[in-house]
Amino acid sequence: MKKIFYRGQHSDDISMTWVKLWGHHKKMVCHASDRAYYIIEGEGEFQVGDDPPGKVVGGDFVFIPRSVPYVFEGHMTYLVMNGPAFTPGSDVELE
Repeated sequence: MKKIFYRGQHSDDISMTWVKLWGHHKKMVCHASDRAYYIIEGEGEFQVGDDPPGKVVGGDFVFIPRSVPYVFEGHMTYLVMNGPAFTPGSDVELE
């Protein structure tokens, strides 16, 4: 289950989405926004750009600069914040 608030609903400056993930999130890049992931609970693994994959657990924070590819997986609940706000269609899937 996820709830998405995006540009036009609240603010052009920031948006936030609450997500439960059980599995793999496709590799992607967003050229429109920086992203910040706050892991609420669970655990997983993020790979950002050319950095090696890193484990995350509840309470961790992951920053994704705009135009940097990333991929992640796990069993976790997280908030993802976009600045400027998310615009549908701004993500480019890379796999």
